[in-house]
Amino acid sequence: MPCRQFFFLFLFVSLSARAQQSPTGAALPSPEEFVNSIDTTVIPQNVKHFYLVAGTDSCRFLKYNYDDWIKYRLTEPLAFNILNELSEKVYLSRYPYFWKQAHLQKAVCVTRNQADSLLQNTKNIVFSFSLPQFTDDGQYAVIDLNLVCGPRCGKGITCIFRLTTAGNWRLVGENTNWESR
Repeated sequence: MPCRQFFFLFLFVSLSARAQQSPTGAALPSPEEFVNSIDTTVIPQNVKHFYLVAGTDSCRFLKYNYDDWIKYRLTEPLAFNILNELSEKVYLSRYPYFWKQAHLQKAVCVTRNQADSLLQNTKNIVFSFSLPQFTDDGQYAVIDLNLVCGPRCGKGITCIFRLTTAGNWRLVGENTNWESR
């Protein structure tokens, strides 16, 4: 096997394994499992299906103001080292990811061109999410959730979640990155 093919095979296996287990051995959900578990955070529970852009966005949790997050954005105390770890994970995860439609419960994956067409109808809303990033212990996650409802209608938020003892993801921090009305 040529060296180049071996490298890409190694890279693919490494990225696949990373989505299932953290460096400390904590079991992590797949990106699709995580989205399925938090989709009601931005999507009303009575919605049976929503449009999701097939490729992930970049997460904006690279730079943040500690004081701003501590004072205004968190619903519970969060240690700086957790914020730093999530920020580092976001910084290091700049590779493209495409959602696996078969593993998403409510999402209907669409291309960016399809999203543009869907937005011609003012009743449609299209979502795009970043790839979720998890702390090594699997207890915290960060993700950007964006919704667009027209050329001048939408909102983008960065959300931090904590895994509860019951195994659910609880929203513990939220920051609006952009909003248009």
